[in-house]
Amino acid sequence: MGSFVIRRLLILIPVLVGISFLVFSAMYLLPGDAIDSLLAETGGSTRDIERLRKEFGLDQPFLVQYGTFLSRAVRGDFGMSLRQRIPVKGAIKDQMGATIELTLAALVISIGMGIGLGVVAAIRRGTWIDTTAMFISLIGVSMPIFWSGLLLIFLFSLRLGWLPAAGTGGFAALILPAVTLGFSAAAIIARVTRSSLLDVLGQDYVRTARAKGLGNRVVVWGHAMRNALVTVVTIVGLQFGGLLGGAVVVETVFGRQGIGFLAADAIRQQDFPMVQGTVLVSTLAFVLVNLAVDIVYGFVDPRIRYA
Repeated sequence: MGSFVIRRLLILIPVLVGISFLVFSAMYLLPGDAIDSLLAETGGSTRDIERLRKEFGLDQPFLVQYGTFLSRAVRGDFGMSLRQRIPVKGAIKDQMGATIELTLAALVISIGMGIGLGVVAAIRRGTWIDTTAMFISLIGVSMPIFWSGLLLIFLFSLRLGWLPAAGTGGFAALILPAVTLGFSAAAIIARVTRSSLLDVLGQDYVRTARAKGLGNRVVVWGHAMRNALVTVVTIVGLQFGGLLGGAVVVETVFGRQGIGFLAADAIRQQDFPMVQGTVLVSTLAFVLVNLAVDIVYGFVDPRIRYA
């Protein structure tokens, strides 16, 4: 198992380097100039522009800038914010807790709701329960996150007055954003769980277990779900990345603090160091989650360790 984990860790190195290059290049190639935009708002001379370019290293060739960025990023230093003039690392650290709270809450909702709907739909295949579960999942897959968020705000905040429409802090303020973010992921997990479980329930060893007189609960949860979980774990890991990306939209819709809100605000202000730092940290989190998924594979299905 140790060699399996080491191999996966070594694969992460070129992946992270490639992602860092793409993130840095995207910011470098975007139209407009952050320094010119900043001084146009605050006022500044040509000498001020040259001074700021030199201060932030923007007067250096592209590869030199990227090398400096990469060497600092390895140490967790993403530079200074152009707008706020504070360390990007500190700003991300301040907002990280709110995003982790939202993402984990949405993940719990998506796993519980998705696997629950998928298992019920598979067990009751062809019945109205199956049809209803898949209809709910279809709505979740089809509806954009921002639209479902606005609908939930309208119903539970404006009409019923049960929950706050915006803000950060407290369990009540977390419910609507977490449900909004987790609903679409739950829909995908439900469909994958149903498909995977139906495939496993059709295997010979499951028929043998039923022929021996084992109860339906033992057959489903004790035999079938273990093999069906390999596919489900895959989709859960991938959906975590989707939840991180969706957090940008949800935090904006609900006015929540977090990395997504910080990144969206930095993009509007052309604060390139802040954008690069937030995107790179989010990508690192996604990659590490996929590493954790690979390790879970090794426990769920030992054959994968030797692949």
